[in-house]
Amino acid sequence: MAEEEKEELTKEEVLAWYADQIELATVRRDLAVLQQEATEAEAKRLQAAMMIGQIKMAEEEMANEMAKESSLQKVED
Repeated sequence: MAEEEKEELTKEEVLAWYADQIELATVRRDLAVLQQEATEAEAKRLQAAMMIGQIKMAEEEMANEMAKESSLQKVED
């Protein structure tokens, strides 16, 4: 059985590896922040869409009520 030779890493290689790991961790953190911001923005967009829908429904209900009242007044006259 031949024993695998372990290659000794130089100081520069170790430092480069750690620098890469730090950069990778930074990118992951930045991605997590961006994903959180995107999720919050989507939630706000959905809330706004729901509010718009509620306002439109309320307007339609008011218009229907006014139309009913108008038609009732015409019948009474």
